[in-house]
Amino acid sequence: MVIIMKKEKLNVIIGNRLRRLRENNGFNQYDFAYECEVSDAYYGRIERGEHSPSMTILYKITKTLGISLSDFFVEIEKEIQDIKKEKI
Repeated sequence: MVIIMKKEKLNVIIGNRLRRLRENNGFNQYDFAYECEVSDAYYGRIERGEHSPSMTILYKITKTLGISLSDFFVEIEKEIQDIKKEKI
């Protein structure tokens, strides 16, 4: 059975993961956005799941966090799979 995830839900999953990683690295939102070279308002919208970041922005974010894009998406995929298991 294939379960399609809505874009909005995926944005929330990505945003929540970014928030946890940022906080675990000791950054406040303002300083982290500055390090990623994006506005704090834009970054806040990403964390709240209100905006889909481009791959370029995600690259800047993961680079600042010290992780690769592939590692980031592996963790996102695990979260998606956990959600799918809860629905079954």
